[in-house]
Amino acid sequence: MKYESQAIAKWYWFAALALFVVQVTMGLVAGWVYVSPNFLSELLPFNILRMLHSNALIVWLLLGFFGAAYYIVPEEAEREITSPMIAYVQLVILVVGALGAVVGYVFRIHEGREFLEQPLWVKLGIVVAALMFLYNISTTILAGRKTAITNVLLLGLWGIAVFFLFSLYNPSNLVLDKVYWWWVVHLWVEGVWE
Repeated sequence: MKYESQAIAKWYWFAALALFVVQVTMGLVAGWVYVSPNFLSELLPFNILRMLHSNALIVWLLLGFFGAAYYIVPEEAEREITSPMIAYVQLVILVVGALGAVVGYVFRIHEGREFLEQPLWVKLGIVVAALMFLYNISTTILAGRKTAITNVLLLGLWGIAVFFLFSLYNPSNLVLDKVYWWWVVHLWVEGVWE
């Protein structure tokens, strides 16, 4: 590693790997429950296992994305990350939010919206973590060398923060709910991340 702050990425990688294991495990258990519906039907019904499986995927991808940015941005900007402490606090917020969502799902505390089931406090934690990430990466890039990679990355990172905000609004009208759901699920994940 050329820069010390690139070591931040390994902690994001470890957290992403742990959530990947959770995703695969929940997928295997959900597959078994689907084949044998009485298995764990009272403790962890299929819909809860599916939430755990699909949301673990989203969070481990997000952690991997953040970690990759913390690795590549110092080399592209030719300077250290502005605040490694903010990066570590951001990781703690995301991990605590992920664990809180898992506990919430198991005890049936969720919003019930597909892929946006997280309790409100978890969503607010994701917003805070995204804002911390934006600050850290934006100030690093703006104070350092600017390249096509950093410019595109910065545009995508701002998209992550903006399009996730649509998940905070949960209208009572089902059609309107699906419009906001579309903005988050398709533009946030498939548009901004890719």
